[in-house]
Amino acid sequence: MKRLRLLLLVELVVLTCSAQKPLSYTKVIQKEGMTAQQLYDASKNWFSRTYVDSKAVVKDENPGKELTGKGKLVFSTNMIYSSIQGYINYLIDIQFKDGRLKFAMSDFRHEPAREAAYDNHMGVLVDSLPKDLKKIGIEGMNRKASYKYYFKNGVPLCEKQFNELSKSLEEFIDKREETKDEW
Repeated sequence: MKRLRLLLLVELVVLTCSAQKPLSYTKVIQKEGMTAQQLYDASKNWFSRTYVDSKAVVKDENPGKELTGKGKLVFSTNMIYSSIQGYINYLIDIQFKDGRLKFAMSDFRHEPAREAAYDNHMGVLVDSLPKDLKKIGIEGMNRKASYKYYFKNGVPLCEKQFNELSKSLEEFIDKREETKDEW
């Protein structure tokens, strides 16, 4: 009986450790001398300048503490995978403390430009591609091949977007600090 329990426990640990997690990126940006409220105000201003319709992008606000928004990336494909061409939606979460902010992007989800004869919603991007796609709910030959293409091309696209946005936010805050007294 003890062996069976031990075996089940070991199997549970192995399955838990090898499970895929949704793709996410996080970066802490240090800004000494700025209060959480100043960082919040600058980040909210960055949202309005970075996105065309910031009211549609900003999803939730907790003044001075947290700012959450949503964005969308264009996901282009080649002719073979044209049925999954569309967008990758994502969430941005920025948390504030005096002297620093935490910029995070997560929940990268596929949205096809048009519906196909089969389910062409590829779902959430995961951090590593499992050997068996059934583990993340992808079944059928069309969906398996499409998800592999989505993973192979979507992960670098999301990483590039994260790097560009986090750099843009940091530069925007730096520029605001440098020029705030020059007018």
